[in-house]
Amino acid sequence: MNGWVLVMQCPDANMAPLIQGGLESEGIPAVVMNKQDSSYVGMCFATRPVEIWVPEAHAEQAQAWLNALEG
Repeated sequence: MNGWVLVMQCPDANMAPLIQGGLESEGIPAVVMNKQDSSYVGMCFATRPVEIWVPEAHAEQAQAWLNALEG
């Protein structure tokens, strides 16, 4: 995605919309990208992290917000 930066990979697809909503509440546009093939849902080898992307201009602000969640 040109002009966008990967800021987080969520191992749990249920967590991704919560992170996206938190970023957006801070005024940071965010996109969730789930690359899991729905044909294989439930199979352990098909599990892939869900990615959260933000525009390059918001990457530092997004990373600071994510770091605050951990601290």
